[in-house]
Amino acid sequence: MKIVNELNKYSVGEKMTLILLGLGIICFGFVFPDSLSDHDKLLHFAAHFGMSFLLALCFYALCSVKLRIPKAISYTVLISATLCIGVIYKLWEIYSMLGNYSFQAIMDRTGCLSSMSQNLSGLMAAMLVIESMLHKNLVPHIMSKHSLNSIRA
Repeated sequence: MKIVNELNKYSVGEKMTLILLGLGIICFGFVFPDSLSDHDKLLHFAAHFGMSFLLALCFYALCSVKLRIPKAISYTVLISATLCIGVIYKLWEIYSMLGNYSFQAIMDRTGCLSSMSQNLSGLMAAMLVIESMLHKNLVPHIMSKHSLNSIRA
């Protein structure tokens, strides 16, 4: 009964957003990069997914909760920063292998497209957590007058 009441808090558009984010996590995290085929790919998935998830949540907390930036700008910052950090890491990884392997071997070995797909999946998972749990539950409680008074005391 409580789950039904919790789902009723969301409009049809918000429910559709949550469903699409969930499908994006599955497609970009598991299906497209074939993350479940062996142990190494699963480990690679966990690293990229986890770091993107952590970075996105940290940027959201910094922008929305600490700096009180509007949600749309917070999303722009967290998406841009998380993907830029992922691209910089991948370029550093490719650059460190340039003298030893051909460019095609490096692309095969580093899995550039699958890494960015897994980063995108972690980013979508963070957005799903933000939309489903944090935005409706955490932010109003932090910004309420009663909550601020209890923090000061």
